[in-house]
Amino acid sequence: MRINYKIDWQALGGMEGSKKLSPKKYQILETALKVIHNQGLQNLSVTEISTQTGISKPLVLYHYESKERILEDILFFIFKMGEYFINSHLKDEDSFEIKLRDMIGAHFKWYLFNDEVSEMITLIPHLKEKSHHLRQNTQNFEIYSNREWERIFLESLRYRSMEELRINVFGVRALMEGALNSIITAPERAQYQDQALRLKFNLETLLKVELPSFDF
Repeated sequence: MRINYKIDWQALGGMEGSKKLSPKKYQILETALKVIHNQGLQNLSVTEISTQTGISKPLVLYHYESKERILEDILFFIFKMGEYFINSHLKDEDSFEIKLRDMIGAHFKWYLFNDEVSEMITLIPHLKEKSHHLRQNTQNFEIYSNREWERIFLESLRYRSMEELRINVFGVRALMEGALNSIITAPERAQYQDQALRLKFNLETLLKVELPSFDF
């Protein structure tokens, strides 16, 4: 199940550490996402964006000198969206179990925000090899994400060493990302609920905790 919300590019641009772009640039990014989703990454081109937006090719190139620069900004804002969901879901005063549930809920809402976002997230491993900036954007988000995951586990005071903590973080993330990738490729509602229930059971088995219900 995916809910097809519209990306609020200007709100993402107003986040701390983000960047504000012109309306034309936001239009180009929105169109590029739709081209990737509907026609595949291989068919993304400045010519196709010009055709679909009605913006002349020279003007598209004025804003973005290549499709790689377009991809860099798309990925930058996709990661900002992930950061927004994580920041808005976590509360310092909550228990380990609730923080874990909410961190996973944040990722569900991010990954399944709409079809275009889901598509881009599955392409990240491929995209990050295309340019230094794409790789850097990915690394920066990984550093942020790992810090937030480790903070949740550190504050629980459940682990005797950082090695043990990181092994558990890795296990949780692997289970969560596997479930989300399965949902993206088979997004019917029943399968979404089945995946969420299976993920909850697997996490409880791994961590030896009882988690609150996954109501996302």
